Amino acid sequence: MKQINYLLLLALFCVGIPNLNAQEKKDEIKVKFGGYVHSLFTYDTRQTVSAREGFILLYPKDELLDGSGKDMNKGAVYNMAVIQSRVNAKITGPEILGAKTNGLLEAEFIGNAESDVNGLRLRHAFVNLDWGTTSLLIGQTWSPLFNAEIFPCTVGANAGLPFKAFARNPQLRLTHKTGNWKFLAAIASERDYTSTGPDGASNKYLRNSGLPILQGLVHYYAGKHVFGLSGEFKNIKPSLTSTTGSAEDGDLTSWKNDETLSSWAVVASYKLNLKPITFKTQTTYGTNLTDVLMLGGYAAKSVNPMTNEASYTGIKVLGTWADISYKKNNFELALLAAYSKNMGAEDKVISGMIYSRGKNIGELYRIAPRVSKRFENFKMELEVEYTAAAYGDVTEMAEVENTHWVGNTRISAGFYYFF
Repeated sequence: MKQINYLLLLALFCVGIPNLNAQEKKDEIKVKFGGYVHSLFTYDTRQTVSAREGFILLYPKDELLDGSGKDMNKGAVYNMAVIQSRVNAKITGPEILGAKTNGLLEAEFIGNAESDVNGLRLRHAFVNLDWGTTSLLIGQTWSPLFNAEIFPCTVGANAGLPFKAFARNPQLRLTHKTGNWKFLAAIASERDYTSTGPDGASNKYLRNSGLPILQGLVHYYAGKHVFGLSGEFKNIKPSLTSTTGSAEDGDLTSWKNDETLSSWAVVASYKLNLKPITFKTQTTYGTNLTDVLMLGGYAAKSVNPMTNEASYTGIKVLGTWADISYKKNNFELALLAAYSKNMGAEDKVISGMIYSRGKNIGELYRIAPRVSKRFENFKMELEVEYTAAAYGDVTEMAEVENTHWVGNTRISAGFYYFF
């Protein structure tokens, strides 16, 4: 029933657009409707850690041996779906406070959780006030850590995950351009992509800290080439209360928790536009990056014996990728190579209180060649993606030792019809 309501809402939205143009023409409000129909076919050689029925691939699952030594996670997996199909409305309007105004409302059908596949999900929703060299964006769009000008255009839905940051956040963003430079500063929250903690993934850990995420980005444009540096500072509060004693003994006592975890990240990237060849590369280094879908996270380093309140330390992770593509006459041939490493924590951690993604993975790498061809508003593409993970034992410093490699090959075929 919920999905039927979504489709009815979308139909009304589509029908209403021409009327909106006609009614508001005198007020200089224009709405352009667009998007695409997308079909994706995937084939994997084993079970994977992924989202949305396997379409957003992160890495292969570890070996799981049966009584005879056979790997129960090894075996063919196939799927196909249209959940990445997308609709958007691009809006332009009259000047406000001396600024040109525009906005974007975009949604897709990938859902908000594994139980909501095929459900309508909001991607972008913002208004932008542009004074020429300075602009103010209010709403939800890409995190500056993602860097929408420099990312690999993969066939798979992961867009280079988990080797790079990936997130869209509600934010207030100020951008200033001067000469060859662009400067950006933002405060942001978490929405679809959240931190994790004792109660699982949630944005409450950030909200309970009382502070937004602080983000920034600097771009330098040398002709058609782009060089970028971005970063963020984030503060979360994993727990509000702790307890001592027990209800059975009648001495259960609750304690207010004040411990927070501060984390940071830096991203360096550049794009060389040497038509018909384009080269892109990016390196991310930071702590507690689960909210941008990378490896790592944080862990408890100690517990107060009087109150059972934990204090925390971040787990560092390095992620890097390079993408080279040749594009001519609507034909593209490209190759993505990526690597990520768990760099461990600065303090000894409590093994049962680690909150991270892939805590027993020491290293990851991916090799993914792809090819695509566009015919007018129809595009077809093919990608072969090999991802390998080094699983092992977690040390007291949250590093991983005694590793063994597990690999998966994914073949993806995608088809677009743009409108």
